[in-house]
Amino acid sequence: MTAFTLGVDAATSFRTHCLEALSKAVKIDLPERIDKNIDNDSTWSFAGKQLRVRTNAYGDVSHIGYKLFDSHWIKDYEALPLLDFIERYALEQDVHIENVDKTEEASRKNVTFIEGNASMLRLRTPDIPFTINEKERREYSVKWGKGGNKVCMIIPADYQLITGTNAIELENIFERDVRRLSSVLIADTLPNGWNDSEISRSDSLVIASNGYYLSQMIRSDLYMYEVSGKSHISLDTSKPLQSVNNILLTGCCNKEIPVELTIDKYGYIKTDIEISWQQFMLYCQQENCKFYLGIKSFTEETITATLFAVNYKMAYNHMISLKFPLSILYKGEGKMKGTLYAYTPLHNISEQFFFNNLNQDDSEH
Repeated sequence: MTAFTLGVDAATSFRTHCLEALSKAVKIDLPERIDKNIDNDSTWSFAGKQLRVRTNAYGDVSHIGYKLFDSHWIKDYEALPLLDFIERYALEQDVHIENVDKTEEASRKNVTFIEGNASMLRLRTPDIPFTINEKERREYSVKWGKGGNKVCMIIPADYQLITGTNAIELENIFERDVRRLSSVLIADTLPNGWNDSEISRSDSLVIASNGYYLSQMIRSDLYMYEVSGKSHISLDTSKPLQSVNNILLTGCCNKEIPVELTIDKYGYIKTDIEISWQQFMLYCQQENCKFYLGIKSFTEETITATLFAVNYKMAYNHMISLKFPLSILYKGEGKMKGTLYAYTPLHNISEQFFFNNLNQDDSEH
């Protein structure tokens, strides 16, 4: 059953500008308000082909495209934005979007067809066999069919391309959406992102490790203790470094932790917002990011660190430099301060970039 809710004084909201423009071009009659997390592949069509319309956790329309893939399969596919891009890209070939030059737009998208062409995408159906090969952080190769019906396209692992946005819009999406999330306390059990981690033991602690990122100094290690065979995240005031490490990697704490966050945006623009650390972690978890932490300094009053939330499938990360007052751990008082660089393409991140950040004067943050 399709779940839609009609609003009285509401307007359909879209995650990105390109989806709003596409909706107008296709002229589908969307209700004013659509429920959250809907995947509808049976209500609308265009040029004789079924459309898929999806909403996200905020109720925004987050995808419009031809239905090319099986709906039961795609919901669990880790690189779902890639499939959304292909379905949207196929639809865009058949529509005229106001103020968009198709030739110029295609040249910017940098999508290559090894076999077939873009116009053949609309002929793909969920029952046609296909394969997806990934060069991590670089590109995807997607192939369908046999003989003269073959299509093979190469898609760069470029999140701006895949979402139809630019750096400015992505930063604005982060600022808008992270504040819309509920700030909920996070359980002290092993998070989903560590289900396949390497487990070791040291003294009374269990250490779950997801390895490192860029450098051995930037690690994804959780320190836990066991009770009746179950592991729990350690928040021990006698071990502040390990405890703060755990808080920053998981958001697990017995209270909401406020963060005064400066978003360092494209074009030397900075925006200040206040959220909770739990909101930030939930936002990144929804994007299937993995977390890595580098400790910069440790005093009796403050720990400074850099956290990387890395999305390997979409080849970007969020990097945030943080000051964590230990009064949060000892007394449940105080605020974190941080500077965030959102949606940075992974090919722009190097080990030297981290070390430059590591050596910056903390007063800059």
